[in-house]
Amino acid sequence: MTHRVIFIDLARALAVVMMVYGHTVSALLAREYRAGPWFDAWMFQRGLTSSLFLLLSGFAFAIATTRHWPAHARVTPAVWRRIRRFGLFILLGYALHFPGAHIWELPYLTDDRWRSFFAVDVLQLIGVTFIVIQLVVLVVQSRRAFMAVALALAALVVWVTPAVWSAEWWRGMPLVVASYFTQALGSQFPLIPWAAFVLVGAGVGQIYARWGAGHLAAFAHGFIAAGVVLGAFALVALGGIPSVVVLRTGICLALLGVIAHASRFINRLPHVFGAVAQESLVIYFVHLLIVYGSAWNRGLVQIYGETLQPLATLGVVLAMLAAMVLLAWQWNRLKHAHPRAARWVSTAVGAWLMVNLLF
Repeated sequence: MTHRVIFIDLARALAVVMMVYGHTVSALLAREYRAGPWFDAWMFQRGLTSSLFLLLSGFAFAIATTRHWPAHARVTPAVWRRIRRFGLFILLGYALHFPGAHIWELPYLTDDRWRSFFAVDVLQLIGVTFIVIQLVVLVVQSRRAFMAVALALAALVVWVTPAVWSAEWWRGMPLVVASYFTQALGSQFPLIPWAAFVLVGAGVGQIYARWGAGHLAAFAHGFIAAGVVLGAFALVALGGIPSVVVLRTGICLALLGVIAHASRFINRLPHVFGAVAQESLVIYFVHLLIVYGSAWNRGLVQIYGETLQPLATLGVVLAMLAAMVLLAWQWNRLKHAHPRAARWVSTAVGAWLMVNLLF
């Protein structure tokens, strides 16, 4: 197993663990325990989880693109398959927030329920940003130019965030579009500024693909240094939302540098790490169904709410992590050992979900 695979698997597995336990604790921990320095520290760490997850998504995109650059730098069947897959991310994101038990209820929804339906979450953010990045690849053609454009776009997104957030987008465009530009309409992850993390990941992933894999120690030390510099710059020279984005980016880069450095001393990881890393989006979708519920099911938050004691919450967290690791491990094995069966399972699950919405 190469250092590159070890590095990516370690980082993405860590992000998945942080994501699952963060959502579970947030949904179930009793309110009387949501105060104090430990809770404040946990909230800060939880904010880093989404940033790290998005940055690693962009990183993985860059690595996958570089491996087959000629097929992705021009319009090919591989590019169309990619765009269809990214479109599926967007569809699944809306499915998680479907506002009724059946499709025929849509004409009777209130404005608040429409706003909740169109709110942009991680899957919509990743899907749309990946489509944009793929278009960048088609336009620039060069790997070096792709790296520069991705990082420049990330800086631009951060810079325009205050102006974009101050605009009343809902007055000039449909709700489904406006929700991608502001949190005021209920979106947790609007493109501005969250796309910046994906773009940074794509840029630094290209740096890693071209240089870092062959000079892992220098790459690790460089990213730690870059993270420290960005963090200091955010604290000293910036303010508002741009400061938060740059600070989180700096911490994530420093963390990636530490993980890359640690991977130099690991010759082999258990396959389960790779399975969790590769199936991170499957884990994201399924664990949200279990924790928060959906149009198809009641979640833990509907059953228990914010009522559990810390020890009980810890038990649920451990059970969730074990279930998600098992899901990723078995699903990844099925995809590789029996790809046709995996496609049939995916189709059957999708059909079952659609039938439940229709009838």
